Amino acid sequence: MTVREAFPSAIRFPATNAGRAQLAVALLVIYVCLFNGLNAFGLVGPDEPRYASIARDMAADGDWITPRLHGEPWLEKPILYYWVAAVGYQLFGDGETAARFPSVTGAVATLLALGWLAFRFHGPNTAALFVLAFPSSIAVLVFARAATTDMLFASTLALAMAAATPLLVIEQPRRKFMCQMAFGTALGLSVLAKGPVGVLLAAGGSVMGALLSAQFPRIWRLASPWSLASFGVVAIPWYLLCAAENPEFLEFFLISHNVERFLTPVFRHQQPFWFFGPVLLLGLAPWTATIVATLHDVTTRSSGRNWRGSPSMFLTGWVLFPVIFFSLSQSKLPGYVLPSVPAAVLLLAHVLASGIGNQTRARVLGLGAAASMGAIAVTFLIAPGVDSAGVEPGAVRPLALLLGTAALAASYLGYRRQLRATVTVSALGIALALWQLNTALMPRLDPLISSRVLAREATALTAGHQLRSFDLHRTWHYGLEYYLQRPVAEWTTDVPQGTVVVTNLRGMRSMQLEGASVLLLQDVSAEALIVRIDPEGERLTHR
Repeated sequence: MTVREAFPSAIRFPATNAGRAQLAVALLVIYVCLFNGLNAFGLVGPDEPRYASIARDMAADGDWITPRLHGEPWLEKPILYYWVAAVGYQLFGDGETAARFPSVTGAVATLLALGWLAFRFHGPNTAALFVLAFPSSIAVLVFARAATTDMLFASTLALAMAAATPLLVIEQPRRKFMCQMAFGTALGLSVLAKGPVGVLLAAGGSVMGALLSAQFPRIWRLASPWSLASFGVVAIPWYLLCAAENPEFLEFFLISHNVERFLTPVFRHQQPFWFFGPVLLLGLAPWTATIVATLHDVTTRSSGRNWRGSPSMFLTGWVLFPVIFFSLSQSKLPGYVLPSVPAAVLLLAHVLASGIGNQTRARVLGLGAAASMGAIAVTFLIAPGVDSAGVEPGAVRPLALLLGTAALAASYLGYRRQLRATVTVSALGIALALWQLNTALMPRLDPLISSRVLAREATALTAGHQLRSFDLHRTWHYGLEYYLQRPVAEWTTDVPQGTVVVTNLRGMRSMQLEGASVLLLQDVSAEALIVRIDPEGERLTHR
């Protein structure tokens, strides 16, 4: 067997210097966007430290059935994130890299699966542009680097979509049973990642895609015995085992955190009906301008004869259905729209690839991508948000300079109709801006957004005394407990002298009004002060 036979054209290395350079840039973009700086800042928000604590404890105590937060069952989410993160803790040790490992794994799996799908149905140009556009899109940059369930869930649906596409758009797909098993397996993983909503999104996306591509009679291929069997083997055992150990699990999880979350605003995440439209546009940046050409392409296909059996029309269903479904929900968070992003980026990459060789289209698409980059650069140039968080004015302007330079280069290349180079420069600009953000700005922002520095300083100042918290926002409280690796009790008036308390300015004043003499030890951030109950401290009295 020759080398050419062993490595077919789909996977052979580029033979030209230009091809090797493009491959090197793609690998650099993937590395920086998905792997670089995962521990540049600590765990943020209320979800990251809670999920990470559960996974770390799972890796330590070996209970792979019941998620537990500080020893107590935590049944709000299924098990898949905790399993993958627990493996991360065993591989990488204690740290943010392990906690964010599931999201990175999901992003890489999506990149590989949809890269293959793009090559299989649209050719090497679409695949090459997808590999650049997917990791550098804002939605992926944010959620692939977060210790949450969103990216992992979106990746399981992307895998299901990749398996479903040949079944729906090819009249006689080869190894049909393998695609059906892959679809069922991915669907089972989606249920382990987020719950029954995985089945609803996959079914809805497939039905809508089948209708748009005029292949509805083939939809039953997805419900074959192979699909159902593999789904059951993957999804059902853990639910049965967890319900056996925790009788309240099914009602608590399925009713409270699925049905009630969708039908009622019980979790106070209310947003207008149109909320996910702007979120999706922002999440697809810097490729947002390409949406206009994509919509035109989809409209043209739907009005002509080439929409029948079109992979693009089938993928359009997977883009639209999650947006429509969650727009009807009474609870809306930005991450809910993430399952639409992989298919949307693939469609955008296909439209970009269609401009290669078409001079007019190449110029329009290239200048559109450059304009999106320029808009991001201007946003960083004028944004006041970081200054208000405690960082001096202009701290993010170096990012604007780098992105602005990339936008100018992309404008030049776009005007010259060099569309592939325009996309490459734009993706590289995003990656280098992220690298600069991780190395220069995030370490300075860390004390303002994460409890990592707070926990380290509080430990150093405790010196054998008790540590309590008071009136902390749950973001800071959960983070503090994660980094201290134990629960932190609330301060009360009967705690002994010398107790160190983590609080904020409002909490410190409340403690003083309760009669405590408080000595300020360290001002970590506006939301995190370290004080000590001390006879020489300040005390306020009621007037």
